[in-house]
Amino acid sequence: MLNPRVLDTSVASLLLNKSPALLPYTPYFENASLAISFQTVAEMRFGALRANWGEPRRQALEQFFRRFAIVGYHDRLASCWAEMMHDAAKVGKRLEAGDAWIAATAKFLNAPLLTHDKDFSIEACPSITIYRHLPQ
Repeated sequence: MLNPRVLDTSVASLLLNKSPALLPYTPYFENASLAISFQTVAEMRFGALRANWGEPRRQALEQFFRRFAIVGYHDRLASCWAEMMHDAAKVGKRLEAGDAWIAATAKFLNAPLLTHDKDFSIEACPSITIYRHLPQ
């Protein structure tokens, strides 16, 4: 995978919904391979079920997933997950298990994580590069 970028669920959702909040992230997409974690797929499918999406919209979501390299479970990914959880705990931060899978995917691919979520921080995830653009 050349020049990979991992999208957190928040950025993937901005892209899916064509949100104007996506604009600051678009420079990171140029000449990049976009990847998402299996965790992001699960979170977005759960969101669709929770929002009671109809079949056409759920099918559009599945089509959307085809735009990305989806990183599935791998033993080395599990080690990256354990390291992410440990790094956060060492500095007194808490990562949710799902967030740790997404951060571990960035570590596994040696790629930056694009997130619109304040839960990912440099302190909690010191071993990965995080690009975040939250409103001031």
